[in-house]
Amino acid sequence: MADAKILVVEDEPTVAEFTEILLETLGYTVSAVVPSGEEAIQKAAETNPDLALIDMMLDGNMDGIAVAEQMRDRFDIPVVYLTGHADEELLQRAKITAPFGYILKPFEERRLHLNIEIALYRHEMEKKFKESEQWLSTILKSIGDAVIATDKNGCVTFVNPVAEALTGWRQEEVFGKDLAEVLNVIRDGTRIPIKNHIMKALQQEIVAGQTEHIILIARDGREIPIDYNATPIRDGKENITGVVLAFRNITKRKQVEQRLTHTAEALRNQARILQSILDSIGDGVIVAQKNGEFLLFNPDAERIIGIGPTDVPPDEWVEAYGMFLPDTVTPFPTDEHPLIRAIHGKASDDVEMFIRNPQVPEGVYISVTGRPLQDESGVLWGGVVVFRDITDRQRAEEALAQAYTQGRLEVVDAILHNIGNAINSVTIGIGTIYENLVSNKLTRRLVALANAIKGHQDDFSSYVKNDPEGPKVAPFIQALAQDFIKQDEKLAKTVNRVQDRAEHIADIVRMQKSLGRRSVYRKDIALRKTIDDTITVLGDSIRGRDIQIHIDCGNAPKTIRTQESQFHQMLVNLVKNSIEAIDELSVCVGLNQVPSIKIRCYVELDSLILEVTDNGIGIEADKFGVIFGGDYTTKKSGSGLGLHSIATFVQSWGGEIAPISGGIGKGVTMRVRLPLSSVTP
Repeated sequence: MADAKILVVEDEPTVAEFTEILLETLGYTVSAVVPSGEEAIQKAAETNPDLALIDMMLDGNMDGIAVAEQMRDRFDIPVVYLTGHADEELLQRAKITAPFGYILKPFEERRLHLNIEIALYRHEMEKKFKESEQWLSTILKSIGDAVIATDKNGCVTFVNPVAEALTGWRQEEVFGKDLAEVLNVIRDGTRIPIKNHIMKALQQEIVAGQTEHIILIARDGREIPIDYNATPIRDGKENITGVVLAFRNITKRKQVEQRLTHTAEALRNQARILQSILDSIGDGVIVAQKNGEFLLFNPDAERIIGIGPTDVPPDEWVEAYGMFLPDTVTPFPTDEHPLIRAIHGKASDDVEMFIRNPQVPEGVYISVTGRPLQDESGVLWGGVVVFRDITDRQRAEEALAQAYTQGRLEVVDAILHNIGNAINSVTIGIGTIYENLVSNKLTRRLVALANAIKGHQDDFSSYVKNDPEGPKVAPFIQALAQDFIKQDEKLAKTVNRVQDRAEHIADIVRMQKSLGRRSVYRKDIALRKTIDDTITVLGDSIRGRDIQIHIDCGNAPKTIRTQESQFHQMLVNLVKNSIEAIDELSVCVGLNQVPSIKIRCYVELDSLILEVTDNGIGIEADKFGVIFGGDYTTKKSGSGLGLHSIATFVQSWGGEIAPISGGIGKGVTMRVRLPLSSVTP
């Protein structure tokens, strides 16, 4: 270290000057040359030298040894003594200061250089060693594990704070004690002391990760479950110089392990119970991941649909399992499949479908409910469906429908009678129109007039004024015009009657078809758009009567899930009934206010409410219970099937329909309630 700074403490001027010159010749920097100990301490504080050359025999209150002591204690500056004496007592004092060398006066350049370089190197190595020692000590004191070190004889040389806390022994108390006295460990259960792990470490074997049932008996008698590692300490020549033991308190881990054991057993019991339930409930249960991989396919699921889990992707499930709409012909829409909807995060309720495949050739009807599966953070990971065989119920309903049809023969006869009467009326009306068109006397009279006028077209003005027949022309034309007006009115009434009868026939046929057709296929529809479409369908009737329409869907779902055509037909029938009620009031007593129809949708508790309110003829309270019968009507040309079909549709969805009216002339509100769970997507 040629650039090192050196402080020279020498009270002989000649020696001091020589030493300074020699040091500068060797390339060192002389930070100061002082003759006394007091000045040396001051300069050391000011210049912070890398090494001090100190004469052991200084004049004054401080000799060189006292100065060296302060250099070491206060500034950590290495010292090399300069001395012309070898007094034994002086040397013994000097040793205590741990000098880095002695140079006897007079000295030569080479000896001075060698001593300085050795001193600087040793001091640098000692600093690094101390830093490493402090770093290691800090780590050992701050880590969470307890650490004990021994020498090669098994005597304790170090104990960190965690080890002190666990064993109850302090560092100053255990230094030099036998490890077995400080670290008293036994096997849990047998209570046999354990020493072989330490002996193995002393025999150059590393003992790591002990997971046996080991108990530490602390100084105060506490018993602490621990695990530990034992590692031999080796010197630079690979000789064993001691052992390091690292151990930790595993009380909490034991408690956690015990709880985990109990939890695992409880989960196994729950799994066994759940499996027993799934194997015995009679319903099919299928669980699938987002990618379509089946995680659960219980025996009843395979029994009902005939085929167990397959490797086909979700978009091939419909074909692989033979899934159809309840009409048994139309393949079930893939994107409406309850399990596919579930793994995409959407729920389904009571979706009916028909399964037919080689394993169930006769087919089976099932009702399916699906739900998405999410983890605790709400992340979708799969879906589950639960379904049951409803074939018997389906067959029973079909039989009931047949019986119901048989029981309504009288109603059908009445319907056919109405259709017959309507057809007769249409036939008569058409005949009347035909007869008037073929043998129209007014037309012949008009032709005769035209011929008479044609014969006098050159002197028509003179003919009207001067001919005896002329004055008859104007009254004849006026009378003929009146006759044409009367004939047109008569024909218009006949055409209107024919049109009304034709519409009546169409209504009867349409309603009868609706009653005879059953479909449970549902889809998501926009509620407000469906209402708007209804108003569009009946637009001519509404505009022709100047009826004001008010729609309020502010507190209703934007989308509902239902059978689209039947729901739309229900709305059409409700609004059409309101239009006819307004007409009836206008005919009976006349309207004293602007005709209006209000359609309101909202959620009430667990139901979707649909109300259609008009200011028409109203309903008497004693008729509330009979208006939904298939043969009830107040209109001369009515079939009575409109409200009946509405009630049938509403009841099929588990809902209710009821009229609200103050009586005749006070309008009516038809209130439909549908369970929210049955129409919520």
